[in-house]
Amino acid sequence: MTGATSWDSPSAIRREFAHLPPASIIVTGDTPGIDAHAKAVAVEFGFTVSAMKKTNADYRAFPGEGWKGLNVRMLATGIDLVLGFHADYGKPGCARGTQHAVELARQADIEVKIFTE
Repeated sequence: MTGATSWDSPSAIRREFAHLPPASIIVTGDTPGIDAHAKAVAVEFGFTVSAMKKTNADYRAFPGEGWKGLNVRMLATGIDLVLGFHADYGKPGCARGTQHAVELARQADIEVKIFTE
């Protein structure tokens, strides 16, 4: 999972989680918005949640941008799908964290689906 800290539509997450297999594991970060909603909706579906947090090592590797380290680590878990939820995805200067995660996923040949609403 990746997306906006201001994301406020759990229904969009529910819509996409409904297409996932019952034994899915949701790997998400530690922010409000998309991560908080993803955790709650995953529990509704009975999915396992792997909630990851930014670490000091993330901030050392990417000074001032620890989220990049978190993105790298989340993708290294072996995930096979990235769902991105960000209303401003694709707009210049916006959705930097989501764009970073998507770029890393595509480089690793991981399927990506982006939702702007």
